[in-house]
Amino acid sequence: MDRRHFVGLVVASAFSPFALAKASPVAASALGNGISLITGGGANVVAFRGDEGLLLVDGGAAGASADVLRAALSATSTKKLHTLFNTHWHPDQTGLNERASRDGVRIIAHENTRLWLTRKIRADWLTGSYGPFAAKSLPNKSFYTKESIDFGGESFEFGHLGQAHTDGDLYVLAKNANLLVAGGVVSNEGWPVMDWQTGGWIGGLVAAYDRLIQISDDATRIVPANGVVLTKKDLQEQRAMYFTVFDRLVKMLVKGQGPDEAVAAKPAQEFEAKWGNPDVFVRASFKSLWGHYAPDA
Repeated sequence: MDRRHFVGLVVASAFSPFALAKASPVAASALGNGISLITGGGANVVAFRGDEGLLLVDGGAAGASADVLRAALSATSTKKLHTLFNTHWHPDQTGLNERASRDGVRIIAHENTRLWLTRKIRADWLTGSYGPFAAKSLPNKSFYTKESIDFGGESFEFGHLGQAHTDGDLYVLAKNANLLVAGGVVSNEGWPVMDWQTGGWIGGLVAAYDRLIQISDDATRIVPANGVVLTKKDLQEQRAMYFTVFDRLVKMLVKGQGPDEAVAAKPAQEFEAKWGNPDVFVRASFKSLWGHYAPDA
């Protein structure tokens, strides 16, 4: 690993709970249909080739953004970035915005994501703060429910997933390629960030899985924020796991229990062997219920 890759990963690790575990250089792998998966930049980035140039879903962390863009351009044999999606506001997804804005790139995000990026953000899981972005680096195309664009002969549908792991999560579905980029709602490397302080909550996470499952079929390839590509069956299994944890936490909340008691009860114990220690996720998920349920005690 050369110094540039190392520095990029150190910067990414300040924000990403997965970056230190991954610790790999930026690399590209082909997904077919002129599509590439870029890894090692903090989170998964998906690159699409078109006559207009390059379309990216997410941009990686700021410290790795130059390498991410270089790898994506090379893998897709394109010369310029045309469109960039931010699937949510997190640093591993929006780190390319500043660089992209210099070239007048179209940056698409949900309106809630755009709004978060206009302010200084602090959260329990975040080292320090993030933002605010300069006006020119903000998403310049925002939406509320669902929209679509055509690019490079592909039809892209993108839609809001509601309050899920943030309140600005979106998916991007490449219909012809039958490829679904799920953003931060779906992780395949350990427990996801439950960002309750920026509108995420575990009940909404389950609902977002329902939406993703609904728009998938058995042949759909699903790209998570972290880890390898998934199938609809994988989504269904993860959805069942999150619902189990959600159901147990609600029952504890309505009995008047608190976050420490929820963690001690180990509501995700049977999933630890595969997904690792769930305590951070459980604590944040319990807190995420506060805006949606009231205890009976």
